[in-house]
Amino acid sequence: MDNIIITGVSGGIGKACAEKLMKDGSTIIGIDRETSEIKEQFRDYGDQFCAYDCDLMDMEQLENLMKTIVAENGPAGGLIHCAGFDKMAPIHMVKVEDMEALWRIHALVPMRMISILSKKKNHADGMSIVLITSQSAHEGAMGHTAYAAAKGAIEGYLAPAAAELMEKGIRINMACFAPIRTNMAKGWMDKLTPEGMEQLMKSYPLGIGEVSDASNLICFLMRPESRYINGQIMIADGGHTVRKV
Repeated sequence: MDNIIITGVSGGIGKACAEKLMKDGSTIIGIDRETSEIKEQFRDYGDQFCAYDCDLMDMEQLENLMKTIVAENGPAGGLIHCAGFDKMAPIHMVKVEDMEALWRIHALVPMRMISILSKKKNHADGMSIVLITSQSAHEGAMGHTAYAAAKGAIEGYLAPAAAELMEKGIRINMACFAPIRTNMAKGWMDKLTPEGMEQLMKSYPLGIGEVSDASNLICFLMRPESRYINGQIMIADGGHTVRKV
C-alpha cells in the first residue's frame, strides 16, 4: 500500500499506525501542525515516510496541501484521520467556539479531505479510508457533549459516503473506541477522583485500551485482507458493552 495519508501523525495513535504500516512496507504521508520531531523519529525509514506541516483547521491551507500531496507523491492509496481533540465541559458551560472547533476537526475536515481525494486522479484504485469515532457518541458520557456530537456528525456521513465512494473503488470504515491511553484521554482521566477512576476501570473488563489496540484495528481496515468490509463502524471497547450489569 502506497501513499497512505495519516493526519495527527505525531500523536499516539497516528504515530503507531504509521510505524506499523511502514514495517509492512507501506509508504506514509504524515500531516500534523509540526512534524520536525516525527520526521527525526522516522528518519531510518527513508523515502517510506514524508510529512507536511498543516493547520487542518484552516480550510484554505488544508485544500492547498491536499493538492500539493497528490502533485508531489501521486494518487493517495489510503487515508487515516487521527487528528482531533476533546473539550470537556458541562452542558451549561460549553462555548460556541469550542463546539465549532470540535465539529470542524472531527467532521468537516475529513469530509473535505475525502471530497478532494475522491476525484479520479487523486486516489488509487482500492483506496481505503478509516475515520475514528468514539464510544462517547453512544452513551451518557457526561462532560463530552460537544465532542460526542461531532463524532455523531461524522458517523451520519458514513453510510451515504460509503455507497457513493464504492462506485469509485474506495472503501470507507470507522473504528469506534472506548478510552485509549493517549495524551488526549489523559487530559480528562487526570481530572477524575480516585473513586471515579476506580469506577471507570471497573466498567472495562478488558482494561483501558492501549495505543496498539487502536492501531491494530485501524491498520487491519487499511489492508486488502479487509476488502469485504465497507461502510461499517467497528467497535473496540474492552468488553464495555457486554459487561455484566
